Formats: sequence, structure tokens, C-alpha cells
Amino acid sequence: MTRTQRFLGGLTLGYANQALVTLVGLWLTAFLLRTLGQRDYGLWLVATQILGYLLLADLGVVAMLPRETAYATGRAGGSREAAELPDLVGQTARLVGWQLPVVAVAAALIWMLLPVEWQPLRKPLALVFAVFVATFPLRLLQAVLQGLQDLTFLGAAQMVVWAAGTTATVLLAMAGFGLYALIVGWIVNQILSVAISWWRVRTTFPQVLPRKLPRVSLAQARAYLSRSIWVSLAQVAQVFLNGSDVLIIGKVLGPAAAVPYFCTAKLVTVLANQPQMVMQSAAPALSELRTGESRERLLRVCTALTEAMLMVSGAVACVVIAVNQGFVRWWVGAGQYGGFALTAALVALMLLRHWNTTAVYAIFAFGYERRISLTTLADGLLTIAVAVLLIPRFGVIGAPIASLTGVCLVSLPANLAALARETGLPALKLIAQLRHWLWRFLLALAVAKAISPFVAPGKLYALVAGTLAIGLLYATLMVPLALRDPLGSYVRPRLDALRTRWLKPSAGRADA
Repeated sequence: MTRTQRFLGGLTLGYANQALVTLVGLWLTAFLLRTLGQRDYGLWLVATQILGYLLLADLGVVAMLPRETAYATGRAGGSREAAELPDLVGQTARLVGWQLPVVAVAAALIWMLLPVEWQPLRKPLALVFAVFVATFPLRLLQAVLQGLQDLTFLGAAQMVVWAAGTTATVLLAMAGFGLYALIVGWIVNQILSVAISWWRVRTTFPQVLPRKLPRVSLAQARAYLSRSIWVSLAQVAQVFLNGSDVLIIGKVLGPAAAVPYFCTAKLVTVLANQPQMVMQSAAPALSELRTGESRERLLRVCTALTEAMLMVSGAVACVVIAVNQGFVRWWVGAGQYGGFALTAALVALMLLRHWNTTAVYAIFAFGYERRISLTTLADGLLTIAVAVLLIPRFGVIGAPIASLTGVCLVSLPANLAALARETGLPALKLIAQLRHWLWRFLLALAVAKAISPFVAPGKLYALVAGTLAIGLLYATLMVPLALRDPLGSYVRPRLDALRTRWLKPSAGRADA
């Protein structure tokens, strides 16, 4: 399969998975709010962000493995020819094993230092931490599969794992297990994900596994960690950016206050995964391109990915502006809606973060770990500092405003400058390339705001009609842009292939 075919295969299945997760997840949240209550559900939201902080003990070792695997595959011309892969996987496994005691100690410290107001989390979180530590080393299997671009399988596996965990959560919640229903569902997800990844690597890519773990010298460990530490700093920054808002709100305003914030942001959060998957699926291919393609080709690919990302992100923004108030009222009740100002701030943040993400993925594939890490860390620190100042004074809207401050003042300027240096195109010209998307998006956004009052009562037929109307308008505006180069050079051949398949006469018609 070509890089584009692997990318599209993984992306298609990923979108199908996200659609299923979205539909069931919306029902599940409302069900859990009724079953567990707002306080317990708020505690679970806090627990998920605590786990994000615990993952930082990885030091970027596993996070770097997909890119290193892609590099090795690209240099050798295929995974079966990449003789260095077993050593790479074995050395990474050895490093992860060294990290395990640190992870265990970190989990114990977090557990002991839980605030008094979060005491109901103590026993459930002990079980979560035990499973997390036990499965910590085996996360590298999924990282290897991602680096090998086995994206279609990963999408299917993710769907199976999610279905099993969700089923366990629902059954236990109905049986009255309370917060433990969510805990067991998470555990099922973790264990099954590791088991499926192990089976896939053993049966399909056995050549990448070492016969035994190689010895790792201090020099080798230092060389790998000198690169991974920058990835680790970027992970720290991402936790600051995306894994601290609920913690700060829960600490300052109480766990129950996190629920309206979460519910208002739910549609943005769920739909924002769709454009994010474009870059996640493309990352290994970008790493391969770096090893043997010209700067002109890299610029073309990066521009096409940026256009694709923002087109999907803009569609999400327009839908959310049009229907979010009515959606939250229909979904969990009007009392859980945080207001239009919060919705608008979350949408603006999503758009700017998605734009920044395209630059981050591109320059990461070109080896800018240190710059990304320092930039994102500065962004995260500024975001947390502003959030701590704003949330007590202005409430939950302080969280997205703080993150907007960080991305506008730190991340976007720095990352676009790096991308300009790598591609040879000035940053202002990179920004100017978006003008054709921008005016179309602003027109669709204005229409979305105009129809939002008609959707606000929360009637299902109005939600569907509003979504379809704004979706049709947005598609009408954006399809001509999608067919233009550079994105069009990837879109048109796929449309031609689909047109040929759909319009090809059947054998029966031909005989007739």
C-alpha cells in the first residue's frame, strides 16, 4: 500500500470509529449523570486529568517510538527490510522497564497527596493506578504499530476496545456499582488494548520484535533520552494545555462546577477529534517524506494538510455555533449549558489550536523536538498562570480565554516561524494561503449564528435541520476550494476513483 492509501484507510476507519463513539458517548454521559450524580461524575473527570499527569513519567520514550519506527522503515524501504527495527524496539523496551519504578513511585505519591475534598476518589483511583503501572511497559506495542502505519487495524482495534469498555461501564452502572463502573470500564479498555496490540505485532510483524532485550549502554540511553526528553517536555505542556482546566475548575469551584463546563465543551471536544485525526494519521508519512523528498514536495504536503485540517475544523465550528445551546438542552438539560460566550471562546480556541497543530506535526516530523517542547511548555505555563488568575474571578470561561492567550502570544508565532524556515516560504505567505478558506468560513459562521436562536429550544428535529443546513452551506462553499491545488491533487484522484467505481456498469447491464 502507498503512504496515501495507508493514510486514507486509517483515517476512514478512524472517522467511522469517532462517529460511533460520539453517538454512544452522548447517550452515555447523560446516562452516567443520571446514574452517578453530578458530583461523582465530576470526580471522574478530575481522575482522567490526573492520569494525564501520571503519563508524564514516560519521559517521551514511547511517544518518540512511532517516529523512530517510521524513520527506520523509510530508510530501509519497508518494515521487512528494516534490520534495525528489532534493536530499536528492544532498546525502547529496556528504557521503559527502567522507568517502571519511577512510574510506581509517582502513582503512589499522587494517591497520597489527593486533596481532602476528593477523598471519594481514593479507593477507585488506587485500582486505576495499579492497572496503569502494570500495563505501562506494553504501551510501546501500539506505538510500533502506529510507526508501521498499520492504521486501518489500529482503527478497528480501537473500536473493539471502546465497545468492550463501554459495555462494562453501562452494565456495572445499571447494577449500582457507582464510580467503580467507570473504573472497571477503563481497566477493560487498557488490558484489551494491550492484548490486541501484542497479538497483531506477533502475528503480522514478528520481524520487528527482538529475540531478547538488547543491552543498552549509558551512551545509547543518553542519546535516545536526549531526543525523547524534548518530546516529554512537549507532553508536559500538552497536559498543562488540555489536562488542567478541569483540575483547576474542580479545585477552585468544586467538582460539580466542572460538569456544566464539560457539557458545554462536549460537542466541541468530540467533533474536534475529527480534524485532529487528519494530522495524527499523516504524521508517520511526514516522517518518511523527510528522509527522501524535496523541500518543494514537503511544502506542498504541509499546505494541503493545513487546508484539509482547517476545512474540517471550520465545519465543526459552524455546527457548534449553530446548535450547541439546543444540543446541550436536549442532551442533559438547560442547566448544564454554560452560555454562548463560553461556546464562542471554545470554538475560537479549537480553530487556533488546530491551526497550530498542523505546524507542530509538520515541524516535529522535520526534527524540531526541542523547539516544539520549549514553545509548547511556555504556552502551557502561560495558560495555567492566566487560568489561575481568571477562573476565580470570571468562572469557567477563564479556562478557554487563558488557552487563547497562550496560543496567540506563544505557540502560533513560534511554530509558524519554524515551518517557514523549513519550507522556505515566509510566515506571512503561509498565513496568506489561508485567505481563500477564511472568507468562506466567516460567511458560513455568520449564517450559523443567525440560525442558532431557532435551534436553541432543543428540539431534535431543529437540531438535525440546523446541522444539515449549515453543513450543506459549508460544503457548497468549501468543495471548490478542496478541488484546487495543492489539496486538490490528493482529492481529485480519489473522487475520480469513486466516480469510476459508482458509475461502472454491472456485468448484467453490459450483457443487456
